[in-house]
Amino acid sequence: MKRPGWWSLDMGAPFRLGPRVLPGRVWTASGCFGYGLAAHDFVAADGSGPYAGLGAVVTKTVTPQPRTGNPMPRLVETACGALNSIGLENVGFEAFLATVLPELEARGVPTIVSLAATRPDDFGPMARRLHEAASGFAHWHGVELNLSCPNVAEGGHDFGSSPDTVARCVAAARACLPDRALLAKLTPNTADIAALAAAARDAGVDAVAAINTVVGLDVDLATGQPHLPRRFGGYSGAAIQPIALAKVDQVVRGAGVPVVGVGGIASVEDAVKFFALGAVAVQVGTAQMRDPFAAAHVAAAIGQWSSS
Repeated sequence: MKRPGWWSLDMGAPFRLGPRVLPGRVWTASGCFGYGLAAHDFVAADGSGPYAGLGAVVTKTVTPQPRTGNPMPRLVETACGALNSIGLENVGFEAFLATVLPELEARGVPTIVSLAATRPDDFGPMARRLHEAASGFAHWHGVELNLSCPNVAEGGHDFGSSPDTVARCVAAARACLPDRALLAKLTPNTADIAALAAAARDAGVDAVAAINTVVGLDVDLATGQPHLPRRFGGYSGAAIQPIALAKVDQVVRGAGVPVVGVGGIASVEDAVKFFALGAVAVQVGTAQMRDPFAAAHVAAAIGQWSSS
């Protein structure tokens, strides 16, 4: 891809997001790279690792209590993406603080911690406890509030579809994170995503991530039933990119809050489309599940391309 004449953003430089300076603008998306610890021994043919050039690894979402997740099967590949119903399987908040986050810090992984809860008031104590446990960590840059996961019966996408509820979640966490970046991940399953972004902005968020997965369903023709035991799941991958671009554009023009673009990004061309609309960073999701080097390859390509 030839660099267009309108391009001006320096993709190779760190950038400020709220109170933190992030080392880059290409991140991995929550749930698509585990906790960010599993690939340290991986080496590409050119000798690079899957963390090279990344601005942040957004961890898989952590909840107050451990979760075993939804029944199997949890993932169905489609022609242009994937349908998942993981159900926020995770080790739980206290175990994450005791074992996972210190390991991320020791390995120097730039980290954004994804948090979810079933009540807005739960985000305050979680953020406070996180800040107490990791205030001296140099590589922990902030928190992404998962307000939009469509796979959990308690909460789910309805939890994040109300501007008032979004504002309450953000305000509760903001009060306990004075020196870390705070993001809210927004649902696309709403008529007015800009209203959600504006509510998050007014409550003190530093950026919003847009978008999370789209609610979807696929049918197993052998049985005539949905593939997933819970019927519906979160659809992601290349097919949702036009939806993600539209939602990012609505937020940028309608709410004036920094946006981290998510949805169908697998190449430098994909990422540039989001930056062209005003996104300040991007996250690589489904592509990262297929190839642990996907985000690193995008970061390398866009760094070379923007400096050419």
